[in-house]
Amino acid sequence: MPNPARSCRSKADAVPSPRDLVERFHAIHAENMQGLPIVHPDLEVEAVGFAPWDDDELGVLITPWFMNLVLLPWSTKFDGLPQGDEVEFRFPSGPCDFTVNQDEILGAYLSAVLFRTVVNFPSQAFARQVALEALQSLLSLPSLDTPKISRRDVFKGRRPS
Repeated sequence: MPNPARSCRSKADAVPSPRDLVERFHAIHAENMQGLPIVHPDLEVEAVGFAPWDDDELGVLITPWFMNLVLLPWSTKFDGLPQGDEVEFRFPSGPCDFTVNQDEILGAYLSAVLFRTVVNFPSQAFARQVALEALQSLLSLPSLDTPKISRRDVFKGRRPS
């Protein structure tokens, strides 16, 4: 259940917001990623589906070079964790391991790789849909009737029937 007192966060809170995440990765894109073959020229940095999850905010970060689940803390509880450590969270679909990121500008946040590369995604709209479906799958109980889509099908632009 969301905490209404936390819905109006500011920079003074010293925890990153989805907007901060997007701004940071826009800067990384502009400063470090231009011209690299792993960068998809038609994709943009976008924060998708961020919403409260326990005492954090969960969503997906799309960049022109990867797609990750991201947990943004609503406190400084991850600040003391070492860069690269893994933290397991339990979701309705099962456990998921997140990696601790200690960013010099954002501070501490957690991420889990969805796609190490997005060079074969056909469009931003497709990437956004995949991100939303990943969130929905993570937050849903497993069903035997749910059609599965493989990574190969995603790269080929196929959808489950």
